[in-house]
Amino acid sequence: MMQFGSRILRVKPLRGIQRQLRDLNTGVLKEGDNEKRVSMVPAVAEKLIKQGYKLHVETGAGAASGISDAAYKAVGCTVGSRNKIIADSELLFAINPPPAAELPSYSGKMLVAWIGRRLPEGETYVKAATDAKVTLVDTTAVPRITIAQKMDVLSSQAKCAGHRAVLEGAYAFERFYQGEITAAGKYPPSHTMVLGVGVAGLAAMGTSNALGSVVRAWDVRDVSDQVTSMGGKWIKVDFKEDGAGAGGYAKESSAEFQQAQKDTFHKHAKECDIIISTAAIPGRKSPVLIEEYMVKDMKPGSVIIDLAAAGGGNCNVTKPGEKYTTENGVTIIGYTDLAGRMGAQASAMYATNMLHMVTHITGKAGAEAFMPNVNHALAEEKGDIIVKSVVCCKDGEAITAPPPPDPTPVKKKEPKAAKVVEKPDPGKEAMQQSLVVSGSSAMMIGASLGGDPGFMAMLNTFGLAGAAGYQVVWGVQHALHTPLMAVTNAISGLTAAGGLMCMGGGGGAMAQGLAQASVAISAVNIGGGFLVTKRMLDLFRKPGEEDHTVKYLLPAAGLAVAPFALPAAAPTVGTLSGLMSIGAIAGLSSQKTAQFGLALGVSGVTGAMSMTLAGVPASEFGTALALIGGGGAVGMGIGKSVSPMALPQTVAAFHALVGAAAVATCLSSYMIHPHAAVGHKVGAMLGNAIGGITLTGSLIAFAKLNGNMGSKPFNLPNKNMLNAGMGAAQLGMLGLFCATDSVGLGTALMYSTTALSSVMGVHLVGSVGGGDMPCCVTVLNSYSGWALVAEGMLLNSPTLTVVGSLIGFSGAILTKIMCDAMNRDIMNVIFGGMATPPPKKDGTVEEPKEHRETSVDAVADLLSDSKSVMIVPGYGMAVSQAQRAVADIAQTLKSKDIETRFSIHPVAGRMPGQMNVLLAEAGVPYEWVLEMDEVQDDMPNVDVCLVVGANDITNEAAETDEDCSIYGMPVIKVWEAKNCIFMKRSMAGGYADLENPVFFRETTQMLLGDGKSSCEGIAAALRTKLG
Repeated sequence: MMQFGSRILRVKPLRGIQRQLRDLNTGVLKEGDNEKRVSMVPAVAEKLIKQGYKLHVETGAGAASGISDAAYKAVGCTVGSRNKIIADSELLFAINPPPAAELPSYSGKMLVAWIGRRLPEGETYVKAATDAKVTLVDTTAVPRITIAQKMDVLSSQAKCAGHRAVLEGAYAFERFYQGEITAAGKYPPSHTMVLGVGVAGLAAMGTSNALGSVVRAWDVRDVSDQVTSMGGKWIKVDFKEDGAGAGGYAKESSAEFQQAQKDTFHKHAKECDIIISTAAIPGRKSPVLIEEYMVKDMKPGSVIIDLAAAGGGNCNVTKPGEKYTTENGVTIIGYTDLAGRMGAQASAMYATNMLHMVTHITGKAGAEAFMPNVNHALAEEKGDIIVKSVVCCKDGEAITAPPPPDPTPVKKKEPKAAKVVEKPDPGKEAMQQSLVVSGSSAMMIGASLGGDPGFMAMLNTFGLAGAAGYQVVWGVQHALHTPLMAVTNAISGLTAAGGLMCMGGGGGAMAQGLAQASVAISAVNIGGGFLVTKRMLDLFRKPGEEDHTVKYLLPAAGLAVAPFALPAAAPTVGTLSGLMSIGAIAGLSSQKTAQFGLALGVSGVTGAMSMTLAGVPASEFGTALALIGGGGAVGMGIGKSVSPMALPQTVAAFHALVGAAAVATCLSSYMIHPHAAVGHKVGAMLGNAIGGITLTGSLIAFAKLNGNMGSKPFNLPNKNMLNAGMGAAQLGMLGLFCATDSVGLGTALMYSTTALSSVMGVHLVGSVGGGDMPCCVTVLNSYSGWALVAEGMLLNSPTLTVVGSLIGFSGAILTKIMCDAMNRDIMNVIFGGMATPPPKKDGTVEEPKEHRETSVDAVADLLSDSKSVMIVPGYGMAVSQAQRAVADIAQTLKSKDIETRFSIHPVAGRMPGQMNVLLAEAGVPYEWVLEMDEVQDDMPNVDVCLVVGANDITNEAAETDEDCSIYGMPVIKVWEAKNCIFMKRSMAGGYADLENPVFFRETTQMLLGDGKSSCEGIAAALRTKLG
């Protein structure tokens, strides 16, 4: 029993012929003297033998392809004379059909060969085979359908012909194919024009591109996307006509179109060095694309390789089977055996096509089912279309082939539907604005019902400061987002002021110990944060630009002294400190004012700390100074030693310190004032909760960024319910805390809040995947600000409330910017991956994908021959510390007037703006560094896009794969460049652990290895080549 198509065929051979069918005698004929190919190779013969075919090979059949008779014998074939092979075999394979005079000896047998039944000579041969009662199989008649592709000898041999055409052209051209810069001069790359983008044309394009030629191509069908993907330039004929014909071949064009295309070809022929033409129409003379007058206008030394020579040629002066040179020095190659000139390779591919053909016919049943299944397919009206197409005649009767199926239309990229822009509704907008104002006002009024005037004063301060800070933060440049996070991190160290306010206030040893811990921990933040910010901003300073930091810090000196010299001025110092903190962020709106902005931040923190110190009891003053000095020294030590690459995890660690200080201050304050008003209690509980989340969440972020934990999210069962449950528990404890007068219960609730919020921090941040970690860092930055706000309300400090609201809004806005850049739902990030995309379905087995690798020298050659280069850095550049070598590459290219730019993704690296800082450290002028939106539209004009250690931000799956976890994230479209070079350590996925489809594009080459070594090698090679 065997399965044939959708039907089951039961075969029960007669006993007399059972053995014959099981071991089907199959012959392999030797080709004529001028043919190097053979229809069967040992590797394929061995597979057929296992299926029950008994193979007999004519003596010397594989000699021209370098295959000895012994090689056939070694896999189980027998070798004999031609007459014996024909006599003993029921099924015979050949490439070129045997002479027609020999056909009577094949009577009653099946002959499989390259017949060309659609061509006139093929029709004649089929008639002769019919008369001789030969079952004739035409290998070229396989229909152009998906299931038959692996049997298509036209495609396999065309691929060999296309490849060989380039090699013949390179030999005849006698010049460099790729551009070369040598001590003996600079030589441009060759220019190749391919006419006809079928299998042969695509093969010619691929080989030409690999050899370094600049390729352009044309076809009657619009296959511009295929040409572009192969690294070629599409030749457009300004005339519209559909060139797709029956069976997947091109059809004959109209006279008007032919004239338009010839005018176009004439223009390009003058510019090109090599022309490879492949246009053929089955059963008709090859269309003339290149005429004699075009050849006369070509440059001396140019080459035309006419793959359509067998049909008369695409060039009207081609001499089929010959190679000659015209009077003006153009070499025209009209070989009709280009595939045969790659005998070994072409034979292997042809034999594999034959294996697939017989396997398709028999399925798993093997040789026993071959003849019965052929008979069955021919007998059935709806029999197998492949069998019906390839069998030309049987038992003295001609078999009419079914009409060729319609070709699969070329897929054209559908333009993205324009976003539907709703017409603004003024009435609706007015109502929304009114509801927002009314709602926020109602909340403020409701809060005042608590009867705590101090709390309401702080709430009013928070609202005003938040509104001002919100407007200021939006003005900060993307390139300065990393310094922004560093300076706000330093300012959030004002949690030290909260600790100072608690020192000497009683509450027992535990309360005082927590207050002192808060001061010391916060001082680490202040010293480290400001020094890190200063170091980063110094990187952006241009050579020779004077540093005016000392002058900028004069206000800090005044504010440090004022509270002690003029105690009555302390509130004013506090107000000035808040204003200067706002001014610090405003200063980061540009490179020119960034240093001044930093100085304002230092001055603001100095004033706030000095004002608070002035109120510390004399008995605690020395201790306070020691804690501030010691913590500050530790922070400055960290800030001085940290590398730019480690900035993300360092900032996360600093956020953890802020959270710890907030928790310590809130616990200490409650222990000192256990019977405070409701406003104080709310501030203590909220500061404790936010601080706990910030503490443990930042530690998890540090572990992920530092590589101590994996980047994958936790994804615990019912995680959303866990978050909701913990949130509800926090609210319940807050309500109970505000209602109770019991110190014991209140203390227990405060400790419980610390524990529960710490668990929440672990779960919320742990549930965020590695790809979203940049957003998570900015959320934690915001949390540190809200913790400071709660502390300000707790301690009735307008300065802490102002500064905290500023930092909270700063982090929130950065989070919004990051989420927009990654197409992430901000709620998804804040609440621990609520909307995590579903994983891809299991059970799908993907075929191995092929990528192209390149070398340092090849990349240097490509860069040196470019006019426009785009460099896309990623976190891999930071890990390998390759930024200086990358800067060297850019500077070398720039010095030779090669346009070189950097495209920066908002979330490249592990925190916003990290790539800008690294490049500034390496001395790259910030004018060369552009945001991705500034250069995205120009990517198709870029000759080489050099991707250094970036993956997720260039991942095409973000646009094409809806199941991808980063689907919808805006990415840099590096695949649109003419050539794309990816520099990576390996083919592994990026931080989000996703495969990048761009790696496997025809225009992409992978330079694998250490990024720093590779970049240094490219830089050295460029200096040698460009001088």
